[in-house]
Amino acid sequence: MYYAWMQREAVRCQEIEVKINPNSPKFLDETEITDMLQKSGEMIIGNKLSSININKLETKLSASSSLANVQVFKKVESKGLSFRGKLVVTLDERTPIIRIKDSGEDYYMDMDGNRIPVSPKYVERIMITSGTVPDLETQAGLLKMADFVNKDNFWKAQIEQVFVQKNGELLLLPQVGDYLIEFGKPEDWVTKFRNLKAVYQQGFKNMGWNKYSIISVKYRNQVVCTKK
Repeated sequence: MYYAWMQREAVRCQEIEVKINPNSPKFLDETEITDMLQKSGEMIIGNKLSSININKLETKLSASSSLANVQVFKKVESKGLSFRGKLVVTLDERTPIIRIKDSGEDYYMDMDGNRIPVSPKYVERIMITSGTVPDLETQAGLLKMADFVNKDNFWKAQIEQVFVQKNGELLLLPQVGDYLIEFGKPEDWVTKFRNLKAVYQQGFKNMGWNKYSIISVKYRNQVVCTKK
């Protein structure tokens, strides 16, 4: 038993196993995350498991704005009196709500306002935003509204882009039709989209898509259409 214990204490790390939540987007893959660990300054492969500082490794990975809920732990596998060590990493990748493209910047943002770098390996088909977000209150409302759009199949197919004006009011660019939607501040969006959907399903069915230049839902319980 003492011999087995000594053998276990001396076991060295032979492998890094990365487990990404299968429900997460994959801006970074397992190989890239393994490379991040190996470049952390902490010797891993070939080092004794007992000497590896897993807290340091968790901090290193958590510093990446793409990753969340990072956990690193040591695992010893045995076959008789033979032991094999590995480092296991489990994590989530942040879920983007909106894509920001403006003034040379291009990044995603999650529900908490964390920036997520774009990746050539992964593209999320979500609403694109440009313009200037004046304050955190407007940002919070914009993210909640984007989350509503992402979860609604009808609006996800309709709304292509959002422009944020300096006063915090939104202009929506639809996928179909040559017109703009004046949305107002990113608030009361459930009612605004409900009213707008009524125009889509009833008004446009009779009048067509291209009769108007602006459709405004910025005023409470009103939809104002401006003809071309």
